[in-house]
Amino acid sequence: MTQEDRDAWVGFKAVVSTKLPQEEYKLLCTLHARYYKHRYHEPCSCRPKEIKMWIADIDRLYNS
Repeated sequence: MTQEDRDAWVGFKAVVSTKLPQEEYKLLCTLHARYYKHRYHEPCSCRPKEIKMWIADIDRLYNS
């Protein structure tokens, strides 16, 4: 994970609460696509379980 992405993720974690702002949502989708090598995709907000899994995926990368 690049330093720029790590810094962006720290900002993401500082903002996230129960509701994900659009800008942070796009950051999550971009980082997940980049590091898990898939096309950019925005999961439906009606499926928060997938979004939470993506956050956990990026957390694992950040912490490694």
